[in-house]
Amino acid sequence: MDEKTLQTLEFPKILERLAGYTAFSASGDLARQVRPTSQLEEAQLRQARTTEARRLLSVNDTVSIGGAHDVRPKADLAMRGGVLDAQDLLDIKSTLISARELARTFERQQVESPQLSKIAIDLAPPPGVVDVISRTISERGDVLDSASPKLAQVRRETRVAHDRLMTRLERMVNDA
Repeated sequence: MDEKTLQTLEFPKILERLAGYTAFSASGDLARQVRPTSQLEEAQLRQARTTEARRLLSVNDTVSIGGAHDVRPKADLAMRGGVLDAQDLLDIKSTLISARELARTFERQQVESPQLSKIAIDLAPPPGVVDVISRTISERGDVLDSASPKLAQVRRETRVAHDRLMTRLERMVNDA
């Protein structure tokens, strides 16, 4: 179907309405990019996925991507060698945890939702990424001593120096 026909049918308005039902900005972007297909197999696959999703949501309305953030710009920045701040890493961690939970949900739903399960297999994050972020950044966004041995050493030395300074100051204040 050509773009002129899609415009005549007001297809972009339909896609905007569809995107309005999404709970995640990336899902909304995907909804806006949907195009009709003339391939029978592709149409049947899309219908099967839609049927599975409707059935799943009617039975289990707790399926969600809660806690996920749109980290695409952050991932692009990191891929180009850019630096992410602590909040960026926490957003990525939260998104990875949500993806892992969603992948587990569909793993349990393989028989009832085979098409969606095939998609969800790729959602599980690489092992260890969440753990590394958890050992590096606190939930408040502070860099933890466990981020690196050198940082832990520098912070220990700083605490010792601070304690020595405070002891000296106390002696000076209390000394006649």
